[in-house]
Order: sequence, then C-alpha cells, then structure tokens
Amino acid sequence: MMKRNVILLTILFSVLFIVACSHEKTEKEATADRFQTTIIGGRTGGAWSVFTEGIAESIRRENKGAVVTVEPGGIVENPPTVGTNAVSYGLSYAMTAYAAYSGAEPYDQPYEDIRAISVVIPGNYYQFIARADTPYDTFDDIVQRKMPVRLAVDQIGSAGEIITRNILQEYNVTYDDIISWGGSVDHLSDSKTFELMADKRIDATGDAVSVPSSGLIEASTTIDLKMLSFNKELMQAVSDNLGMEIGKIKAGSYDFLQDDIDTLFTPAILIVHKDVSEDEVYQVTKSIYENFDYLATVHEEFKNLTAVNMMDVGQVPLHPGAEKFFKDAGLIE
Repeated sequence: MMKRNVILLTILFSVLFIVACSHEKTEKEATADRFQTTIIGGRTGGAWSVFTEGIAESIRRENKGAVVTVEPGGIVENPPTVGTNAVSYGLSYAMTAYAAYSGAEPYDQPYEDIRAISVVIPGNYYQFIARADTPYDTFDDIVQRKMPVRLAVDQIGSAGEIITRNILQEYNVTYDDIISWGGSVDHLSDSKTFELMADKRIDATGDAVSVPSSGLIEASTTIDLKMLSFNKELMQAVSDNLGMEIGKIKAGSYDFLQDDIDTLFTPAILIVHKDVSEDEVYQVTKSIYENFDYLATVHEEFKNLTAVNMMDVGQVPLHPGAEKFFKDAGLIE
C-alpha cells in the first residue's frame, strides 16, 4: 500500500512539474510575442536610423525572440504618429515631443497620449554657424547692428527653424526684418546650405544637431567657420518657450572652435503611446539601461548616455512602465 502511495505521489509531482514547466514556457512565449513592435526613427542612412536600430537591438538582446522593426520617420512627424498609436514607439527631440503633447507649433492639436520612456541621445545642441569672414561674433551683433545677414534655415516647422525663429522673436525681429536690412532668408537643406556658404552666397545657418556634427566637420574642411554664442537672458527665454535646456559646447569640439559656446540643447528621447502595457515599457526601459556598453559601440553619441541622464526626458510625462523601472532601479524615489 505504501509503495502504491509513493508511486501515486511520484506521478502527481511529475504531472505538476510538467504543468509548471509548460506554464513557464507559455509565459516566456508570451513575453516574446509581446515584443513584436515597431520603432520609427529618422531617414534611412542617417544618424537617427542608427540610433533607432541601436535601441531596437538592445530590446532584442534582453528579450529572446523579440521582433522589433525599425522604420524611417522624422523628428517632427514621429510624435503625432506615436500619439495616434499608428506606431507604438518613436524617436524625437524632447522639445518636439512636448510641442506635440501640448499642441504647440508646429502642431495644430495636442497629442496628449504621448509618453516618454528614456533619453536616447542626451544633447542635440543648437549651433549657429557663420563663415569666419563675417563681421559679427555674437547674435547680439547681428541684431544690434542690423547686419544684412544671408541666413539659411531648414523648412518651416522643423526643429532648427523653430529655434532660430524663437531666438529672433526674443529680439522682436522677424525674417522680413532681416530682408529689410539687406539680408535674405532661405529654407535649405544642410548640404545645399554648406554648398552656398562655400560659394559665399550664404553667411550663416543654425540647427540643433549632435556635437560634433559630421556635417559641420565635413563643411569645415572646405569653409572657414565660426560658431556664435548667446546671452543668458535670451537662452532662458527660449528655454522657457520651447522646453529646451541651457548648456555649453566645449572648446575643441571642432577644430575651428577655440572658446566655449553658450547655447541651448534638447535630448533625443524614445516616446511611446500611453496604451502600451506597463510590463512591456518596463522591459524596454530595462533593455536600454542594461545595454549602455553595447550602445557605446553603435555610435559615438551613445557614450554620453548614463543612468543619471536617461531620465531627463523634458516635460513629456513618463510612461508608468518607465517610471516603475526607474523606481525599482533606485534612480527615482
């Protein structure tokens, strides 16, 4: 009888073990299934596509079987795409994501379902570049002396163009005022801008890009350049308007940069729709946190990403999944 009971107990425990293993396998499969998602980044072949693929691979590394697709997008286009849940995840500037969240320019409505996960690239700095032979060394010089600057900016509504226009607005200056001083304002791509600067048909341009910018490094091989600084009062006003941060570009960041430059910056952040599950976003946040070393091999800019600054997402609310991870990791209370 005792022998029979032992056999029955053995069979019972075996069944329970098999069920438990099956349940564990099902949970693991569900976790893998949960990570079938898409992240939109930048144009194909650009730095932002590299950033996005780095984040996607970090998720794959930490979640076996995850299928994470990277698709092209744009800094301005990505927030409403995520905000309407057409795509769950995307990259954007913190200032641009907040503009979409709050319905500020260039958006005509708020996208209040946008949430932030993590900083991806901590600093994209506004860099106002002029040919070295121009007769001004600060933005104040241009405005106070009403210099006939031939200015190139990106398309209306792009991040760099909005920053440039906001800086001018703090001086009560418009594009039309620049034209009335004998200058000009053209909406051009970076490559066209630097081509015309080399021909001395454009004097200056401004955009928010990483430091060092590969475009500026390349341009400086054929054009003598300088970078203009900004006064603190102006930077604070623009920071308040656009949700940017105040910082410095260090001397030596470019061969032509001899002094520190006071300017504004905005991080690139990973955003998500609010309806994505807390568990999934927790795992995405954890994947970024666990892969700093790997990301540093993907692109030079990732070397600036740390446990301290990955939470500096600006004014877009954190997704509860990201917030829970930061609390569990002891990064916030």
